[in-house]
Amino acid sequence: MARYDATVEGVRSVFLKLRTRSGLTVERLDATEVDVRLLAELPAVRRRARETGESEGEAIVHVVTSAAAALDPADLLIADAALALGVLRARVGERPEIDRLYADDLGERRRALAEGWEALHALVGVSSEYPPPTVRSLRGSIETRTLGVLAERCVHDVEPVVAEPAGDSVGAVVVVGSAVTDHVVVSDELPEVGEAVQAQSFDVHPGGKGLLLAVAGRRLGLDARLVTAIGGDSQAQDLLQFMRKEGLSTALVKETPGVANPRALVLVSQTGETRYLGWMNKDEVSLSREDLRAPRVRDAMAEADAVLVTLEPPMDTIKWALSAAATQARKPLVLLQASPPRSAPQQLYRLLRGVDYLVGRESELRRLLSDPDSPQSLDDLARSLLALGVGAVCVVENFGCRIRSSVISRDIEGPPVPLDDAPGVREAFSAALIQKLIQEGAGRSREEALHWAIAAMATNPTLDEIADSMPGLEEVERTLETDQTLETP
Repeated sequence: MARYDATVEGVRSVFLKLRTRSGLTVERLDATEVDVRLLAELPAVRRRARETGESEGEAIVHVVTSAAAALDPADLLIADAALALGVLRARVGERPEIDRLYADDLGERRRALAEGWEALHALVGVSSEYPPPTVRSLRGSIETRTLGVLAERCVHDVEPVVAEPAGDSVGAVVVVGSAVTDHVVVSDELPEVGEAVQAQSFDVHPGGKGLLLAVAGRRLGLDARLVTAIGGDSQAQDLLQFMRKEGLSTALVKETPGVANPRALVLVSQTGETRYLGWMNKDEVSLSREDLRAPRVRDAMAEADAVLVTLEPPMDTIKWALSAAATQARKPLVLLQASPPRSAPQQLYRLLRGVDYLVGRESELRRLLSDPDSPQSLDDLARSLLALGVGAVCVVENFGCRIRSSVISRDIEGPPVPLDDAPGVREAFSAALIQKLIQEGAGRSREEALHWAIAAMATNPTLDEIADSMPGLEEVERTLETDQTLETP
């Protein structure tokens, strides 16, 4: 028997009252005689209002709509119609066949749901597992049960206990990149066309280079803020919970209720070599110019000691990030991670003068040039990129770094690691490099920072649990001390 939860029952009771007439809207909340204090006091609502500056009513509607969008398809449709939330409309756009689902009259919404049960499931992208409900059954037990499920999800999205960074925050960084759901497959070999190969392991984890950079920065003591867009399904909610657990603010994360979260298939060999196949759902999940001009985003950029950018977002977002960083009154350090490779990189050339550190594999850095095969050597490649205005080029491979700039040219080997590569290592390197440079301030030693970043990269290498492998300060210190001990004759 399910345990009785008074708060869940109270929230369900509020939902049952609000489902009448036009459902749950900001206007209804402002004018209703229904006591909605239970909704306003939900931790998720308080957090949303605090982080975004939305009104109480706007925060309530956002939290409830996002929670409904993450329900199983049948419950999603039932809750969507009962409260007229607009989840399906946000997912498929304006369509005549769904207009009745959001009618002002609850009875009409019930009839639309019962009559269009199979077609509405098809719009969600699934087949119905259950026969169509009747209006009577919806009015009786079905809506009551579903609104209880919705209430439980809203109530139990509690303010998490966040992971505090070791020591005081050493600086603020803004990360512009992606947050996706990684489907990680570890296999000895990849199949040929028509061939079947059995993998060693498969798992689903939080991922995305932007998220990894933010998590790595946070664990190293930085106040890391991630600018990204995610979907509105259960996997997107899992990402938000993971961010909050890590102590990351979600104020700059744009949620899109009712749409699928971006995903990536990560194929990893036993030696750590990695291939990625991404689906960003870019037509539905993206940051608009209005999102990037929001006061909270502008304020974060103005306060940033460093801005870290990946090539994952749409090109307009990348260009905005580099331009915004370069035009701040107090210019932050700027690191551009040249992954994943993009077509038409020439669009970025005029903005590379604002990049202090360009980080990537040699193959990724070559893809920034119009003719990737033209430079015959690494030094030729670096000269081509430095000529575009980049401050320093860091080729990060085999757990070491080859850096080229106008003041330093060094090849620094990393500690012995029994892998050729590993997913997430360049994110650990980039975050640690920036953390050390910010910490050292004006008297920073670039070479010391590079050794620190290489130690971070060699700490906790993994084949699958990528985000969880990002190291903390004490772990990096131990790796650095161990490596120095091994070098002592």
